[in-house]
Amino acid sequence: MQPLASDELRIAASPLDHVAALASRENSSLSVASAAPSFLPPLATVTRGKQPLAPILIADDDEDDRYFVQRLITKTGTPNPIRVFDDGSEVANFLGSFAGASDEVRERTAPRLLFLDLRMHGLGGFGFLEWARQQKRALPMTIVVLSNSSEPEDMQRALELGAHRYLVKYPSIQTFSTIIKSVYPFAVAAH
Repeated sequence: MQPLASDELRIAASPLDHVAALASRENSSLSVASAAPSFLPPLATVTRGKQPLAPILIADDDEDDRYFVQRLITKTGTPNPIRVFDDGSEVANFLGSFAGASDEVRERTAPRLLFLDLRMHGLGGFGFLEWARQQKRALPMTIVVLSNSSEPEDMQRALELGAHRYLVKYPSIQTFSTIIKSVYPFAVAAH
């Protein structure tokens, strides 16, 4: 995995060092320890037949927003498990657990879809997008920004940093269904 291209960052020993550097740049009071949580929850074990399903990820620091997005995803009928995170560093830590996995394991169980808020404590959405851009080969993923901001500058910056879509909170269930089905073609039940 390559370090982020930035004059402000030094080459770090691990991907999580990049996350910590980005988090400290976005929030100077955030410590390295809080940028890389030591507890990594186990992967959900939802399976179809013998094959586990890749989780759909949500990163948002607002509990109500996380709940609402989770409800929208659930209403699409997808059987994929949903993982929620409070900030971008938690997502990066979780994704880092797939870095050493075999191609077969990554293909079957690595997440392929993230709904990302831009304004979060710790490593925010823009910082996470910078980190994720460097990880595309190792962990290809569709990133959909869900933000309260409808500012054209935020939309443009997010898309330039690699977000695949930018949606102002909250889109319809149909929009969620379309996005999920585009990433996981057989995931959404017919309504």
